[in-house]
Amino acid sequence: MSDSTHDQAAWLRFRQLWASTATSNLADGMLLSATPLVALTLTRDPLAITTITAMQYLPWLLLSIPLGTLADRVDRVLLLRIASITRAVGVGLLALALATGHVHIVMLYALSFLFGLAETLYDNTSSALVPSLVEDHQLERANGRLYATYTVANSFVGPPLGGGLFALAVAAPFALGAAGYAVAALLLVVLPLTSSKRASGRPPTTFTEDLKAGVRGFTGEPLLISLCVLFGVGNLASSAAYSLLSLTVVERLGASPSVFGLILAGGAIGAFLGGVYGDRIGKLTRPGTTLLWTTVVSGVAVAAVGLADHPIVLSALMAVDGFVVVTQSVVGVSLRARLIPDHMLGRVTAVFRTLSTGASTLGAVLGGLLASAVGLQWPFIIVGAVVVALGPSVFHWLSNTRIEATLPAKRTIEEKI
Repeated sequence: MSDSTHDQAAWLRFRQLWASTATSNLADGMLLSATPLVALTLTRDPLAITTITAMQYLPWLLLSIPLGTLADRVDRVLLLRIASITRAVGVGLLALALATGHVHIVMLYALSFLFGLAETLYDNTSSALVPSLVEDHQLERANGRLYATYTVANSFVGPPLGGGLFALAVAAPFALGAAGYAVAALLLVVLPLTSSKRASGRPPTTFTEDLKAGVRGFTGEPLLISLCVLFGVGNLASSAAYSLLSLTVVERLGASPSVFGLILAGGAIGAFLGGVYGDRIGKLTRPGTTLLWTTVVSGVAVAAVGLADHPIVLSALMAVDGFVVVTQSVVGVSLRARLIPDHMLGRVTAVFRTLSTGASTLGAVLGGLLASAVGLQWPFIIVGAVVVALGPSVFHWLSNTRIEATLPAKRTIEEKI
């Protein structure tokens, strides 16, 4: 088979995963705007609102490593199907509760945890699956397309649609979201089962041994640790600030709840552009340089959101932040994938995301506490300043010299365990 034919076959496999991801992300987007609006009908307490976000990210702290280890031992496509079905059932139950008028804030907490659990399984598994579907030179392109799809469906199309459906009937966006997850599960049936690769010559291992190897693999690569700190601080700051966005729009700006979805759509435009062009920008500047400037610009944009006094200004700042964050993610996630051998991608990525994505749980609680103590503006300003200050440290530990010295030498995790 020629290189061109081989590349086309690899991209076709990826497109099958891409279609399912687009459908599930559309459902995610509708719930992204509809769930906070449901919460606002039950309470206006900042800490109670941000606890919903905290519950959604709690599984990353508690269960990410076991689920990531599972992705290295069980067929990855099968796990994606299970995650999609779980979300379809959970959202369907919430739609039923809303339709019958039996919803309670505790139910939102419980279902947010369930959604987070399924998301943890899906994201860890899909991150491990992508490098095995595409060729190495297609990795940035594949990650860029996934992030672009994520932002269009999850932030651009989904939130306005969810907000509009919520205005018509409270249960409507959740019923349609459940249907979206069900369709995503059906689309995954087209993708053939393909078990994760085990390193040649290695004897069978137990689940516990694999889990411990994943932890050792993460701690044995300084670049991974540095990248994890960057993503972790960014996620903590983003969660602390943006978990308060619905309250900021309704309470501080005095806008209607429907404007919330439109503001999210503004941020999605920037994120979409980052997903489409992030791989090209990554090639124009060296990886360390890209990670530095995207960190600083993101921090400035988040801090400025706290000072914005008009929905249009807020939406424009969200667009800037979305662009640089997704550009950074395209470069950073591709770098992470190259540092981890395929047969360990699930568990090592899970350790990474336990710390980086799990930080969002702490960020949501921190944002609620700060807002309760000093008002809705200051959490944005404080966490934005922290992210800007992180920039010089990022460039020291994730410098171009360090990155270029590690990858050509193929100092992979596999050699260190």
